[in-house]
Amino acid sequence: MYIHHHCLSFLIILIYSSYIVCQRSSPLKVEKDAAVYELLEKYHHYTELDRLLQQWGKNYTKIAQILNIGRSVTGRSLFVMHLTLPLVTDIEKEQDEKQLLKPKFKYVANMHGDETIGREMMIALIYYLLLNSKSDTRINRLLSTTDIYIMPSMNPDGFESSTEGLCDSGKIYGRGNANNVDLNRNFPSQFKPLKPLTNGTMTDIFYQRQPETIALMKWILKENFVLSANLHGGSLVASYPYDETIHHTDRTYGQSPDDSLFRYLARIYANKHLTMSKGEGCAAEFSGGITNGAQWYDVPGGMQDFNYLNSNAFEITLELSCCKYPSATDGILQKEWDNNKEALLSYMEMSHLGIKGFIRDAKTHTGISGALIQVEGVLHPVRSVKYGAYWRLLLPGLHNITVTASGYLPQTEFNVNVTNENLTNALRLDFNLQPISPDTLSAVKDVSSINDVYNLLSTYAEKLMNTSRENVLKTLIEPTTKFQYHNYDSMVEKLKELNNQYPNITSLYTIGKSNEKHDLWVMVISDQPLIHEPGEPEVRYIGNIHGDESVGRECLIFFIEYLCINYEKNEYITQLINNIRIHIMPTMNPDGFEYEYKQTEHAQGPGRLNANHIDLNRNFPKIELESLNNQNDNDIVIPKQNTDNNNNKYYLDELTNTQKNLEPEVRAVMHWSIIYPFVLSANLHGGALVANYPFDKKIENSNRKESKSPDDQTFQMLSKAYSYAHPSMYKGNACIRFNNGITNGAAWYVVDGGMQDWSYAYTSDMEITIELGCNKYPDETDLKSYWDDNKGALLAYITQVVHGIRGFVFDSKTKIPLSGVIIHVHGIQHNVSSYRDGDFFRLLTPGTYDITAERIGAHRVAFEFEQAG
Repeated sequence: MYIHHHCLSFLIILIYSSYIVCQRSSPLKVEKDAAVYELLEKYHHYTELDRLLQQWGKNYTKIAQILNIGRSVTGRSLFVMHLTLPLVTDIEKEQDEKQLLKPKFKYVANMHGDETIGREMMIALIYYLLLNSKSDTRINRLLSTTDIYIMPSMNPDGFESSTEGLCDSGKIYGRGNANNVDLNRNFPSQFKPLKPLTNGTMTDIFYQRQPETIALMKWILKENFVLSANLHGGSLVASYPYDETIHHTDRTYGQSPDDSLFRYLARIYANKHLTMSKGEGCAAEFSGGITNGAQWYDVPGGMQDFNYLNSNAFEITLELSCCKYPSATDGILQKEWDNNKEALLSYMEMSHLGIKGFIRDAKTHTGISGALIQVEGVLHPVRSVKYGAYWRLLLPGLHNITVTASGYLPQTEFNVNVTNENLTNALRLDFNLQPISPDTLSAVKDVSSINDVYNLLSTYAEKLMNTSRENVLKTLIEPTTKFQYHNYDSMVEKLKELNNQYPNITSLYTIGKSNEKHDLWVMVISDQPLIHEPGEPEVRYIGNIHGDESVGRECLIFFIEYLCINYEKNEYITQLINNIRIHIMPTMNPDGFEYEYKQTEHAQGPGRLNANHIDLNRNFPKIELESLNNQNDNDIVIPKQNTDNNNNKYYLDELTNTQKNLEPEVRAVMHWSIIYPFVLSANLHGGALVANYPFDKKIENSNRKESKSPDDQTFQMLSKAYSYAHPSMYKGNACIRFNNGITNGAAWYVVDGGMQDWSYAYTSDMEITIELGCNKYPDETDLKSYWDDNKGALLAYITQVVHGIRGFVFDSKTKIPLSGVIIHVHGIQHNVSSYRDGDFFRLLTPGTYDITAERIGAHRVAFEFEQAG
């Protein structure tokens, strides 16, 4: 086609001009960027900051609100700018669903007074958000969907005493507050307990803390933040929890339950920052610009851990510059704004990861605050807040979400598909919980039908304990898995394989880590594996507390598959799983076993101890005993401490923190024992063939052969259930002779600091110790014979949980279920207590009993109960 050369020139010029127009920023945007750059020509001291915030609050009344959450040591205000669109102050509008489901986000800067870049970035961010609140689509959307709180300085006193141009003032000038206290070591530590006063009363979490710390703690606990970051200086890295570990040693990874999520959040900031992810300069040691806090160095009493452990907030720490207080000359603050602007905005948008919604009463439709939102596989629940609103940050994937609340039946949503495709609106997921009442419970679990099921289970257990044993076992399907020792990796692989193969009846979780950072895995098996069903007992098996005692470990791995493969194929197993929640921990001492596994000879048992060379079955808190009613001629002994399992949850939490000599494996099991309402348990050992029951400890200087607990008869019944269901244990003629294959622990030998005594004294759980064979670490070819000997006994023992009494405790007027109610059996000096839904279980031998239910502030109720044989 012919084109006149004049037209061609015009066409080229037009295209070129269009290109220029497309690349040029709008005059308004340039003007706003210039305004922020102008603001960053210098640092802003307290008086100037006050003036700026007050001015902005007046100029932007519809989206900005200046708050003062407290004062520093010298009386300076701790300012916070609250930004959201619209800024709602009307109570009725506050209750609008859209407003209620806005996640709350916060930035806190200048915690260390001499770390100043974050302070100026926050001042700039406030101004930038205000300037662009209407004209910029992204900023408008962010403000419309998020409640944003920005604190430029947590330590205004420290800042005022710091020196511009000083890259590191050390700990002398400005880092601390006016009392020279490091505020990032002043929060409560998860490993340091509260201290009692001289009058015996306990201090609270605010006792003797700095005013700035107290102000932040109260603010955090009040506002229900979802996501947060605190801004520091001195390096260039995004650091995530945990900041401290139990032994307070540097270079030790402090893994939180949400480790993957925290790493993702840290990467978001590092990758959006212009240089942080490159690992250059002072950041050279950090791959990708992120680090676990404790892996870098230990920080006891840090703010980010306090947020995660004591509120719904997920917080990371951002180190923004190698120089803590660089001179504002040469445009350094403007350069830092360019480095951080996109990262600051992108991180705030992460407030919309995961799910959100309301938790309501299914009948009244009112919101339920304080409900627990639990994600399967992540041992960190969050709580619903006012009007039942909740938020749970999650990575993409299929998640099983369970909600529990006191007085309500639990509810689980399976395979919730989180995509995080819309970063302005998390996935909406509401829960409507059914309130617990005598009527709802009878609808869920008919008492007569449950009695029929329990009688059926009891009949099967009795058959396993007599000559009908083989007739029961031959009806069960045997797994085809090869009998072998599983090292840690192969054990985990096997457990995950079973969890994937039987997702409807299993859930795999970890209760903590060993010294060498091996997860302490537990498989739970139930028709509702994710939740505690009101009125359904929970039992557990623990294996391999001594690393060289390996039979229990392998039997439990096989037992998990045995239960799963027979579900809905065998009446006994099906009813067992449908009516009992079973927790199985194959190994409590994975480090010891790994060491033992690598040995060629096992006679000396080098793996008995954990990696810290501690016998875990001597590491539980020691119990002092005394004769019942202080009568020395009485055979029954009881703990001296007030350990009635009544209302001592707070005491137990304190106990687990104060015992500094506790190994991480022991501490994890103690917390596990407190959190779950176990009724019956057993820990599996090796080196003898016997069922051993409490107490393992004796009264000091006592000449008695036995150390009988108040539940001695019940413990003998439980021990015989295992012994009689074993083809040879009951004979009592193996390597050590025991009548009926059972023994009182102390009558055999004294164990101080054992797990079974602690479980009985401090929880509602009745636990025995089972020695599975004379050879602690038999040849792999012998494992099948050990399995054949123990499979029936493992079934018979957990079935004993059906014996005794069970029920619910309700308020007679309101019909609300009551937790923490003391269940006392007259004549037995050992109580249990009701769980959160008012349900309780009390194992007993056959007989007629007088029972009292008592709670502080309520009337005592007494009744008679007959336990059939």
